[in-house]
Amino acid sequence: MRIVYIVAGAAGAYCGACARDVALVRALMARDQDVQMIPLYTPLRRDDDAPLPESRIFFGGINVYLQQMSAFFQHTPALVDWFFDRPALLKWASQFSVSTQPAELGPLTCSMLAGREGRQRKELRKLISYLRQTAHPHIVTITNSLLSGIAPEIKTLLRVPIVCLLQGEERFIASLPEPYRSRAWRILQTNAHAIDLFIAPHAGYADYMANYLGVPRARIQVISAGIDVSPYRSDPERQHAHFRIGYLSAISPAKGLDVLIEALRLLIHEHGRRGMLQIAGRIHNTAYWHEMERIINTEGLAEHVEYVGEVEMAEKIAFLRRASVFCLPTRIGETRGMAVLEAMATGQPVIVPEIGIFPELIERTQGGLLVPRDDPAAIAQQIIRLQENPLLHKRLAHAAAEGVERHYSADAEAEAVIETYRTRLTAPTNALSPPPPWDATGQTTDETWTAKR
Repeated sequence: MRIVYIVAGAAGAYCGACARDVALVRALMARDQDVQMIPLYTPLRRDDDAPLPESRIFFGGINVYLQQMSAFFQHTPALVDWFFDRPALLKWASQFSVSTQPAELGPLTCSMLAGREGRQRKELRKLISYLRQTAHPHIVTITNSLLSGIAPEIKTLLRVPIVCLLQGEERFIASLPEPYRSRAWRILQTNAHAIDLFIAPHAGYADYMANYLGVPRARIQVISAGIDVSPYRSDPERQHAHFRIGYLSAISPAKGLDVLIEALRLLIHEHGRRGMLQIAGRIHNTAYWHEMERIINTEGLAEHVEYVGEVEMAEKIAFLRRASVFCLPTRIGETRGMAVLEAMATGQPVIVPEIGIFPELIERTQGGLLVPRDDPAAIAQQIIRLQENPLLHKRLAHAAAEGVERHYSADAEAEAVIETYRTRLTAPTNALSPPPPWDATGQTTDETWTAKR
């Protein structure tokens, strides 16, 4: 099978979805699958420098924004588009990019979902031309539903099966202000008709998304997200001089760092226990982080907290291995829990709220403990339980590492994807529709397109 993976780049930010996509593509390639990645918006951020079968960037973030803001840029020549699509420029511009807060991106989101009817239709033509003239896919995989605006044209003009991964994008749409929230939802449901198969990372989420998208539940296959476990393997029986609580995620209210800081305060000041909270991750909400710093200082916790910033791959693994337990007190129903999987792969017991994927994850691996959402007292009690019971800590650590390798590895995900594609998708006939009325630059004279300009 020749599989094209269309992936949204996250520029310099670490992205759990991107990490999952890269690990899956590598695992598919290891099984002799013909795979190509097509990045959208910005270059992909990877944890290593190993080469990937990657095309140039389409829907470059600068061009997408300019075409949204001004009709002039919807008609610029290829040379102008090329200038703004250069990877180095996109990386540089991402440092000063427009806000990615959902509440401020309503019109752009709706335009991108609208596909041929949106303001970025020139970018869509370029992508379709590349797929037809160069990539020649047997299957096209869209790695999140916010990219589904490209699906109807791919289905019409290439006549190949389209797969869409579901990774929590509906929360972004729910954050849009009206009327954009309802408009985006309606367009998303319309686009779903062009998609042959959806893949969700756990059963509860598949049930929810079938209703959200208005599609039969049978069109959603459950395949667990996976990571490449090999870099994370370590000895779960290693001893720690100090009991360290690890937190690795975006620093924002949604991820609940404040809950963990309160649990630390209870642990030290109410229960008289020792503990060090080590924090890593990009600060997404500066005001929130400043408030966390104020609380840490006011409550006399400064000597018990260490913030190391955003970490690269080697630093991340070392960070996780230093921890005695990993805790992510998120307030949202995580669909993949990639940071938790990474921690477990290093042999860390985890403490997570009983929402989203986590109940299923803990049941399958037996590698952690569940607590109610927004309950710092429960977190503190579970930390004390692990401190007082080394045998429990050891059992959970072993189960975490073994459970992730068995159920949540990229190898297991790739095997499931290959089997699903072979059994559930009809092979293409290669009988493409007539050549499109545009070339690789996105220019066209087709009256049905120009009439909408």
